[in-house]
Amino acid sequence: MHIIYEEVDGLIQASVAELPGAISLGASVEEARRNLDEAIEMVMEGNRLLAEEGAGQPASMI
Repeated sequence: MHIIYEEVDGLIQASVAELPGAISLGASVEEARRNLDEAIEMVMEGNRLLAEEGAGQPASMI
């Protein structure tokens, strides 16, 4: 998993290159990473639910 950190409007944005939709913001790298853990869980759960429903395409954003 490759985490990308960028500064956006004075905040730190964290995202996962391999998981579209897993994006978070924080006042610090540490906060952005903690928030990213939650975003990853949400995207993974959304993808799992879509797969169970037979929707075929994973969620890119939740």
